Formats: sequence, structure tokens, C-alpha cells
Amino acid sequence: MLRRVLIPVDFSSASAEALAVARQYCPGGVKRLLHVIQPKDLAQSNSGSPIHAKDSRRALEEQILEKLRSWALNDDEVAFAVGSPADAIMQHAEEWQADLIVMGTRGRGTLANFLSGSATEYLVRHARLPILVVHDVPIDSATACQLPPK
Repeated sequence: MLRRVLIPVDFSSASAEALAVARQYCPGGVKRLLHVIQPKDLAQSNSGSPIHAKDSRRALEEQILEKLRSWALNDDEVAFAVGSPADAIMQHAEEWQADLIVMGTRGRGTLANFLSGSATEYLVRHARLPILVVHDVPIDSATACQLPPK
């Protein structure tokens, strides 16, 4: 049985569909929604003095947690990490002892993935646990009812 399912969320339609699939096909397990903040995004929110930078970071973190909570159901956990998406997801999965990662992909071709440094492709190649990749394609009505709010 899958007891711990990690769902990386970037708030795209692909990650919404991955979350819906995880809810439909992994009932009973604890689901944790994880958002990764890239260092460059923190740097953009940190302008001015160190005091303002700390306040800006705290505000950004709270904004992300609030959005994650809006996607979560009652038993879902939410978390965020700072770093490169692939590394942060893999580290979080190992530390949390996830049994499965369910993540969305936009279905771009191999060249686009190579050029963009796809976190999904990296995790499929390097993670030490199963990964379910959900493509950003139309889904059936049973899964659609599990989608988070837009």
C-alpha cells in the first residue's frame, strides 16, 4: 500500500491533474503537496534592507502556503522547499520517506525538456522511488471532479 505520496505542485494545470490522479488512484495514503521556491524567486522578492528582505521572504512563504492549502483536502499535508526543483523534490521525498511521487508534465518534446532542464525528466532518471508522471492532457470526469480550484 502507498502510505506516503508526494505531489510536487507548481500551480499549473499539469500539477492540478497530477493531484487529481493521486487522489483518485492513491486513496488512503497521506498526500503531501510540495511547492519549490527557486532561489532566484526569493532574490526578486528581497529588495531593500535585510529587515525588508526577511519580511518579504516571510510574506512569500505565507502566500505559497495559503495557495497550497487552497489546493489541499482535509487530510493533505502541505510543504515548501527552497532550491532547484529536481534536487529539492528528491531530497524532500527521501527525508519524508515517500513511497511514490506523482507529478505533472506539460508533455513537451525531448529537446524542449533538455533545454529547460525538466525536473520530471531528471527525477525519472535519478530518483530511488517510483514516479507516476501525469501528462497535461484531457482527463475523464471521475478524475476531473478531483481537480483543485483555479
